Amino acid sequence: MKARAYITGASAISPQPTFDRDALEHVVAYTTHPLNVILPDIANFMDPVRARRMTRHTRMGLMAAINALQRAGVEQPGAIIVATGDGCKDSVARFLDNMVDHDEAVANPTAFIGSTHNSLAGQIAMALNSKAYNYTYLQRGASFPTALMDGLLKVREEGERNVVVGAADVVTPDFFRTHRRSWLWKQNDQVANLEVLTTTDRGALAGEGSAFFVLDSIPSTKAVELLGVDSVFCAKAEDMVGRAEGLLAEAGKRPEDVDLLIVGLNGDPAEDRAYDPIREHFPNATLACYKPLCGEFYTANALGLWFAWSALVSGKLPNEMVLKGRRSGGFKTALVHDHFQMKDHSLMLLGGS
Repeated sequence: MKARAYITGASAISPQPTFDRDALEHVVAYTTHPLNVILPDIANFMDPVRARRMTRHTRMGLMAAINALQRAGVEQPGAIIVATGDGCKDSVARFLDNMVDHDEAVANPTAFIGSTHNSLAGQIAMALNSKAYNYTYLQRGASFPTALMDGLLKVREEGERNVVVGAADVVTPDFFRTHRRSWLWKQNDQVANLEVLTTTDRGALAGEGSAFFVLDSIPSTKAVELLGVDSVFCAKAEDMVGRAEGLLAEAGKRPEDVDLLIVGLNGDPAEDRAYDPIREHFPNATLACYKPLCGEFYTANALGLWFAWSALVSGKLPNEMVLKGRRSGGFKTALVHDHFQMKDHSLMLLGGS
């Protein structure tokens, strides 16, 4: 019999005050974008001198991972699995700028060393003195669901315990500027994040963030069960209903058991219509969205999972997230549906106690 997998600890760093807590107590409103994270003081987690050379990507991912382990009461993880859609872009930019400044001569290699996509997973391992399984997934919008599947297999099939799985992505000025030309982001700087779903122009709000989870086969007091994960490339919107049905069936659940549906609406009208079929399939579930709070980025679905975990643990959601249904009173089964540019679709199913 397969082991069950539980989230025994979770932590998120985002443009909202989500760090080191079970629930978001108040929502921060922004009038411009990109939406940048609220970074905690890294001195509480490691030597500030050592952290001085770290990029924002590494800092926030490292703090979220360590905090998730602390909240789970775990000192050594059984595996470290990290997802990132674009890696340490700021280190890449620093290294290239350095080469240009030195007329393409040999530049300081420090920034290049920190620019590799697996540098965050390596930094987490070094901070914990861990020699456990260490892997990084880099698949744009599918990065985090794929990493989560790997963690789920580690716990269910291999009997591994205390597997830390998470994601981190940042938005840099260059990344924001270049991707705005392809209409990934809204062209207007002055957009209120809490009103973005009422806009009619193309693009989303640029964002960034990090979320990490500890998976274990033995539940803790506040554990939430990870019932299943699914990811598919270039699926039709209506096909996601069947995949959601399949995910529920595998977990022994029915559609009417889902009392919370969290979707990745981001304010781009064309992209948001892709959620219509699954919204219609769960008419009685509370409907909530999270991207107006954190913005759009490759691994934003990791924050979507954090909000679903938070709702099951705390029994409530911020008013600003809820589009339909109740905001409190407890939730038993949560389904998260996200897509990145209608290509990388994912489904994540959670069950409460």
